[in-house]
Amino acid sequence: MEQSNPNAEVLSVVDTIKDGKRADALDAVNDILFSRAADAIKSYKQVVAKTYFDEPQVEEPSNETDNGNN
Repeated sequence: MEQSNPNAEVLSVVDTIKDGKRADALDAVNDILFSRAADAIKSYKQVVAKTYFDEPQVEEPSNETDNGNN
């Protein structure tokens, strides 16, 4: 299936149904849905990983000598 045109997958399924190949069409729909779900989960995994495993940014202590007694 052509990746540059996402509608090509859908058109392929419609053509398969038109040709009377219902089982093949169902398999193609399942493949499309699985692929899209896998992509969504992959991007969500990256968000969760950054949330839990990235080290927090630590501010370096300032070298100010003012102790508030001015």
